[in-house]
Amino acid sequence: MNEVILGVPRHTNPEAHLLDLEDANRRLRRFAWSVLIGAVVVLGGTAAVVAMFATQRLPSPGSVVQARSFVLQDAQGRVRATWGVTKEGGVQLALQDDQGNPRARMSVLEDGSTGLALVDSAGHPRAALGLLSDGTINLVFADEGGRSRAVFGLTSGGAPSLILADGKGVTRAGLSVTTSGKATETVDETGGP
Repeated sequence: MNEVILGVPRHTNPEAHLLDLEDANRRLRRFAWSVLIGAVVVLGGTAAVVAMFATQRLPSPGSVVQARSFVLQDAQGRVRATWGVTKEGGVQLALQDDQGNPRARMSVLEDGSTGLALVDSAGHPRAALGLLSDGTINLVFADEGGRSRAVFGLTSGGAPSLILADGKGVTRAGLSVTTSGKATETVDETGGP
């Protein structure tokens, strides 16, 4: 056993090499199924939320309150949510914890792009779902430092991709399928920048 290539040791014995390749293939299949199941769960949850909001009816015009922004306070007078129009012309709903820190934001930008961000207690976005005006959609997961570590995306043309980054935010692995059906994979085991 002289060297390791893509996690599979190189052997002089072809049978041992074949067994190691089969083991690596099984690990890759388990990983792929995990990603697929995770994507199904996320898409199912998103579909449930969309269905829930789509079935809500607007109140009759006589019961509508009009304003540029709304502020929700708790019994102690602390701001717990804001909803309003941003300086740039977008609309944002921000939900805050009892310390006044934004923890969840839902936005619609002026160009029609939409997004949902989940923020940790330190103020770092940890998960974000964004739909751009061109139809591109991404689900991003970040570490405690706010660095993107995993991105699952779909281009406006329908090409899916999965990108994984190390603790420095450097892309180390990626899987994608082009709109023509060609699969690509990228693996960087160098550990370099």
